[in-house]
Amino acid sequence: MIQTSNSLTFTVPLSFEAHSLAQECRKQLSAPNKAKQVYLNTLAVYAVEFYLRCLGFKTDVEHSDSRNPICLKFMDVADLLVEKLGKLECRPILPDAKVFQIPPEVRADRIGYVAVQLNRSLKQATILGFTPTAVAEVPLSQLRSLAEFPEYLNRIRQVAPTQKVAVNLRNWFENAFEEGWQAFEAILGNQKTLAVVRETTQSRLNVKRAKLLDLGMQLGEQSVALAIAISQNDDETVKVLVQIHPSRPQTYLPSNLRLLMLNDTNETLQEVRSRSQDNYIQLKRFEGQIGDSFKIRVALNEISITEDFIF
Repeated sequence: MIQTSNSLTFTVPLSFEAHSLAQECRKQLSAPNKAKQVYLNTLAVYAVEFYLRCLGFKTDVEHSDSRNPICLKFMDVADLLVEKLGKLECRPILPDAKVFQIPPEVRADRIGYVAVQLNRSLKQATILGFTPTAVAEVPLSQLRSLAEFPEYLNRIRQVAPTQKVAVNLRNWFENAFEEGWQAFEAILGNQKTLAVVRETTQSRLNVKRAKLLDLGMQLGEQSVALAIAISQNDDETVKVLVQIHPSRPQTYLPSNLRLLMLNDTNETLQEVRSRSQDNYIQLKRFEGQIGDSFKIRVALNEISITEDFIF
């Protein structure tokens, strides 16, 4: 490691093995610019994987999109799957760069973005820092220090789900609910019932449930409640209303809490953010047919929780 006056960095030698991997990944790409992009991305992923192994984190590069030939052909992707945590995006930058770019296709489904500076000879890579924020361009001066990185990953580990099980909404009409989903009033009280009922359609079946979500250190001892109201129409489609409420006895949500709806490929379909003194936020009502699926993500700063649903 190298300690500078402003930040902690980590330098990784780019060995023959690293360049062999980069050559292997780019060899099926005929366009020179695309081949160069994949080569540099592969070196950046190699450096971050080496760094994480030094920290004691297990990675699964073989199941990362950065090793998928189809993804490499159509996307600018440099992800690294960290076991039990999620995907880090490892973005290569050149020696004179002042910023690093985050392509649109990788601004979702990432637990963070790591800046990896490659020297001109491509013989070493220096990990400069990271950001949890998915924006188009990040000034290097605004990167968070690597000194914070192990704690950051461990906080994500604390709130990461141990098993992903899709919630089957149609089972709710049969009074069969997954663990953690309780009656709306049991979690939020009778005074908030109208906030949901008012938005549902007058269909032949209506169900409301809520689940407490713990965003870890971001909220101290607090939590928030994810509330779902569903109604079944005559044509068997299901309408859904999604809200986030502060858990009792809190009155307001934390500012800048994000509520997102994602599709199967983690593209954002809807997003809302809380402001100061919002007592709940909600997505626009949507509907689905049998077999359709979606995801709901609640995020505050670098911490997020995602729930999978199927109709």
